[in-house]
Amino acid sequence: MKKIYRFILLLFAWLLKILQFIYAGIKKAIRFANRKKRRAIPFYGFLLFVLYIFLLIQFSGDSKFDKTIDNKTLNDITQINPIQVNQIIKPKTVNEIVYAIKNTTGPISIGGGKYSMGGQTAFENSLHIDMRSFNKIVRIDTTKKQITVQVGIRWKDIQTVIDPLNLSIKIMQTYSNFTVGGAISVNCHGRYVGYGPIISSVLELKIITANGAIIIANRKVNQDVFYATIGGYGGIGVIAEATLQLVDNEKVERFHQVMPIEDYKAYFDKNIRNNDKVVFQNGNLYPPKYDKIMSISWEKTTRPLTDTDRLIDETQNYWLESNLSGVVSWGNSGKWIREYTIDPLYFIPKTVRWRNKEASYDVKELEPSSREKSTYVLQEYFIPVENIKSFIPKMSAIFQNNKVNVINVSLRHALPDHESYLSWANREVFAFVIYYKQGTNPEAKDHVKKWTLEMTDAILSENGTWYLPYQPHATVEQFQKGYPNSAKYFALKNKLDPEQRFTNKLLDKYNPYTTDNLAHQKKKIKEYFRAEEQTVLTVPEWYLVYNPKEYADYLKSGKNPSDFPFYKSIDEYWKLYDRSIKLTSKAYPENAEYKTMLQVIGVSMTMEYGLKILYENTTGRFFSLFAEDKISKQEEIIIDAQKAYSDFVYQTAWYEFEFLPWVKKVWSASDNSDCSTLRKWERTMLFTVEFSFKAFYSKLIEWGAKSSYETPSNLIYLIVSNSDTIKESKDLKIFKKGNGDKMIIAVTRWAIFTTEMKKLANQDVKIYEISGNDEIAVSTIMNKSQDLNLDGIKLLYQSSIVTDDGLKRNVYFMPVEQLLPFIKKAESENITVEHVYDY
Repeated sequence: MKKIYRFILLLFAWLLKILQFIYAGIKKAIRFANRKKRRAIPFYGFLLFVLYIFLLIQFSGDSKFDKTIDNKTLNDITQINPIQVNQIIKPKTVNEIVYAIKNTTGPISIGGGKYSMGGQTAFENSLHIDMRSFNKIVRIDTTKKQITVQVGIRWKDIQTVIDPLNLSIKIMQTYSNFTVGGAISVNCHGRYVGYGPIISSVLELKIITANGAIIIANRKVNQDVFYATIGGYGGIGVIAEATLQLVDNEKVERFHQVMPIEDYKAYFDKNIRNNDKVVFQNGNLYPPKYDKIMSISWEKTTRPLTDTDRLIDETQNYWLESNLSGVVSWGNSGKWIREYTIDPLYFIPKTVRWRNKEASYDVKELEPSSREKSTYVLQEYFIPVENIKSFIPKMSAIFQNNKVNVINVSLRHALPDHESYLSWANREVFAFVIYYKQGTNPEAKDHVKKWTLEMTDAILSENGTWYLPYQPHATVEQFQKGYPNSAKYFALKNKLDPEQRFTNKLLDKYNPYTTDNLAHQKKKIKEYFRAEEQTVLTVPEWYLVYNPKEYADYLKSGKNPSDFPFYKSIDEYWKLYDRSIKLTSKAYPENAEYKTMLQVIGVSMTMEYGLKILYENTTGRFFSLFAEDKISKQEEIIIDAQKAYSDFVYQTAWYEFEFLPWVKKVWSASDNSDCSTLRKWERTMLFTVEFSFKAFYSKLIEWGAKSSYETPSNLIYLIVSNSDTIKESKDLKIFKKGNGDKMIIAVTRWAIFTTEMKKLANQDVKIYEISGNDEIAVSTIMNKSQDLNLDGIKLLYQSSIVTDDGLKRNVYFMPVEQLLPFIKKAESENITVEHVYDY
């Protein structure tokens, strides 16, 4: 339905703008009217009407409503990968992790600082284990220079403890904000010379597997688990503890040299590769030409310190660094300023500092002021050392042809890693760390995917690979070629986790053992996935179904149409709107399209009912004085027409209703009763104007919808228990049976969906997922004296039934697993389940 209403936006955009700038518009119009005296009356009339509608909206709604749905949307540092999970836990003990694993059945995702940039720490509707509170130091052995930690701890927190002991971390990333567990899961590396990935400094792991077992893994015990877990992206199990090798803290001195890129390999081999004094080293390759590089190295020294701080202060302000990054992102001019002004000035002073200080950088220095319209992202390519001269021109061409806004390319050296199953360095490599700026809109994301796939082919042509903590754009075929031992990794994962519970967006894409399960089958179904926030946002939209029914029932009861609470109806719509927008404001990304649609139909309703308020309280009330107890045949047909319309829109788009036949039926009716002729003709004329306009307007909307959009699917898909009690019918089909105890069913949407859920509530069926979502909204109608309380089910708010003060509408939010028990419980207590909001 939301696609259909986008067309309405074209018709009402002008009205929304007028309402938004009402006062400015009035002033301009009055000035114009004063110049054109003969047009003054129409202008003033129009402006008064617009002001009237504006005031109706302004004094309606519930702007003070402040309740929000719990935020279970996870995102990474880029803010372009939001993922809605089912539950988030923050364990502090091993037992809490074991309990969570054993007492849930769905997917599990694991996260720390969320610095991976492509969904590697989350999965839809998963139990998410946020490890950052699991952050204690278990023991330190100063003699062996070893430390055992809970892996939710950050590198900076370890540095704070070991620095007074004059110890330092052997291998870590450049920045100290990351958690140890995350670093091990991606098999990180840094700028350390003479080492490869972090796996070489990891001595032992404590791991919790998919069945809740706790195992120890090292190079002698559970060796295969050890090698699969490090660099395994959380697919093998939860890393609880890690024992790491430390080294001594030492003073280091900075050196730098700029050279042509073709000289870099020889320079590195001569001055860096076998130089035991060099601790850190990287080369900054300058965009956009990529023909010059600056080598920055830090060597052990006995010189006096020029920087006496032991660690970087976490309260430090990075306003300057953030703004300088913005300057570099301007384009080629910004790159020139960086190469010829910023860097030369930055590297002027001689610097001697502690190794721990140089290893304690804070990622805040990279954080832009906003990531709303654009964001900064990383990619990383691992190229065999002998192939960098042939790779750089290919890389440069792809960046330039696709106009990639590259901020920096940093080269780091890494020795081979023959241990990790998902090793990114099967031979000696240079790592090309690419830091670039991209837009956050869908077009920008598609553009990045395009050039990343091109880059991946270029990397593979040089026998290289790419780092997996970033956006997983590579095809399955590219992944298998770049990571030839991935089959071995996934085979072990399947052995330890046969239900593939430990997962994330990266693993889900490349895991061959999930291709036949329902999680992958549902991806093949067109329009399977629907945005979860729409289950709440659609409540005000459905009010345009409920309220016509109230109006039809009101007329059917014989009450005076002029007494119908039109303003209360307007107020109720905008209350539902305000509450829905507020409820979803923190838990979900803004659904601007749906929000606009709700505004458009709200203004449309307000205009219609605003006119009826004016008419019914003047002309309508006057003619009601002539009404008799008995109504005319024409009025009976009018009531039947309103009832037919209200029934129709429960299942079909309103614009498909045939309005004109009802107008014809009214005018064709013969009436010989002694009822009021004046009242009969007044009602007939009002009905004719209303239904004739709606007939014209509906055809316009129908034409626009059919010419602009595909017909939306009238089916919604559910993953349910594989139960023999489910019987197929016209409105419920078994779509796909899985290999296990679950299957996919397809159910007709809208009013029929609610009816089918009521039928399922009386069967032995369990719902696991609806349209890719794990929560859903439901409304009930009950007496004001009634209540319905169930564990895990939240009452979002109470709403009014405008024609009956003795009733209330309750809107609930619940896990889909509790939908059927909720319906069964409500009906057992004679509470009407009004609607299940199917997104």
